[in-house]
Amino acid sequence: MDTTRHIEVCALLRRAESAARDALNGDQAAARTTLALVADARQRTEDTSSGICAHPNCSNELHYVGRGRRPLYCSAYCRTDVYQATQMAARALINAPEGIPAKD
Repeated sequence: MDTTRHIEVCALLRRAESAARDALNGDQAAARTTLALVADARQRTEDTSSGICAHPNCSNELHYVGRGRRPLYCSAYCRTDVYQATQMAARALINAPEGIPAKD
């Protein structure tokens, strides 16, 4: 586990410990908070990768830290390269059908 993830998990567990103490005193909201914090800490320790980059010419492994959407691309370069390729393909489709009559 890398240092950043270790620090995040330790902070989550400290907050969960404090909420668990409150839950023992009868605070139902603290019990729900404890459960959410422990589940988040567990997920951060278990989720290390989320697959392979979606760029057709790239095979880099993706890493997910547990917040937000899972990434599709390993880098900004791969993301913009795929975007530019789809834009070029869309322009080619728009300009291609010269022999087909337009619908009225």
